Amino acid sequence: MKIKHKIAVVTGVVASAALVFGGVAQAYTLDAVTGTGFVGKGEVQTPFGWNNAKLQANAAGVSFTYDATDSYAAVCTWITGEGTKGEKTHNVSHATSTSVASLVAYDARVKSQITGFTLKGFDTTTTTGEVPVVGGACPGNSGTDGTWTSVTQTGSTGGLYAHHDVLGLTALLVPTVPAVV
Repeated sequence: MKIKHKIAVVTGVVASAALVFGGVAQAYTLDAVTGTGFVGKGEVQTPFGWNNAKLQANAAGVSFTYDATDSYAAVCTWITGEGTKGEKTHNVSHATSTSVASLVAYDARVKSQITGFTLKGFDTTTTTGEVPVVGGACPGNSGTDGTWTSVTQTGSTGGLYAHHDVLGLTALLVPTVPAVV
């Protein structure tokens, strides 16, 4: 009986610790529509190699972007000068970088203790490259411009990045819980 009781107590303590310390584990959340969420301090400290003192000293210079690159296989079809049909598949990339407004979050009990960063929403977006559109003009030799006849998205990569421009630091943040809510 005593062994079963000890196992139950130990199991209860372990479960309680998991709940308590699980809440302490740093992670980020990001609403993919609005850009709001939270980045725990550990999500920035770990890739930047900062302890608490370094985070406290450098937090004001941390910024965030959501960067994504979509890849497409686009088929360009044209008629050559000799009247024959030409066709070529192009691998096209389209990159976007959207700044995410943020505020440093503090522990309400200790104003100077940083707990992370509150993401306030998406801001400015810059793009590189154009997404091909079926029926749109595609590149060709002079006089043989063609049209896109097929466009298929072949991949998409991206994520939330933390930056500290003054120190020259950039890191893709890897969530410890699901990142998109």
